[in-house]
Amino acid sequence: MPSNTFRQNAAGIDWYCELRGTGPTVVLIPSGEGDCASFGTVAEALADDFTVLTFDMPGFSRTTAPPNFGPVNATLLADQIAELVQGLGMTPATFYGCSSAGLAVLSLSTGHSEIVRNGIVHEAALVNEFGLPEVAEAQFGLSRLDDEVIVGICKDLFRNKLNLNPQLWDHVGPEYHQRLEKNYVTWVRHYVWRGLEDHDYNAEDLTRRPIAWSIGGFSEVWLGIANLRVAQRANINVEVLPCRHFPQVEIPEVLANHIRKHAAR
Repeated sequence: MPSNTFRQNAAGIDWYCELRGTGPTVVLIPSGEGDCASFGTVAEALADDFTVLTFDMPGFSRTTAPPNFGPVNATLLADQIAELVQGLGMTPATFYGCSSAGLAVLSLSTGHSEIVRNGIVHEAALVNEFGLPEVAEAQFGLSRLDDEVIVGICKDLFRNKLNLNPQLWDHVGPEYHQRLEKNYVTWVRHYVWRGLEDHDYNAEDLTRRPIAWSIGGFSEVWLGIANLRVAQRANINVEVLPCRHFPQVEIPEVLANHIRKHAAR
């Protein structure tokens, strides 16, 4: 099903958006790469049953940066996305996100529960939760490097370490990867720092709206444990998917079925 592309102003940002299908709303939030092209197969699969909205994130690819673009945290991401989706009149919605987008989904469920039908989270970037300061420091240290070095490091990280099958990452397309070269720098300069995870999600937060949670069976152990630790505060069952960090790229059909199952509840 072809997508309807359009632009929408919200939160002082000119958003690039894609819309497919009809039915209850599902919002697919891009993670650290910031570009919605990786959701193409998943969005098309869901469009038979849902209205599927996705977009490039603020400051990434085809979406403009917000005013006074500084360090980004999960609460800010949730506020920006909430204003966009409310402005489009597409609430309540199911929200899906992995990594930093997983934090955004948790913060939407916490701070904007009135617009959330349910949340679907894969491997939220709970770096602080596991108590590995060296991981956070390594990420923060990227910001001290120049742009060319950042691009080289991030190309390897996203392709070879966060994906189980690098060829599937390549298959998203050359235009996508060309846009990502600028996005990697934006990610490091504005999103990768100690304050992205700005909230301790307690049991009350995690039960305001239904949350489906998953981790990748082939991902780093510390990231899975961090997600399990937080989910257990509200006795949320955590499913294991046959992937690493980006199921929308690695197992799009499996992810579409996972989202469909939980969004239909």
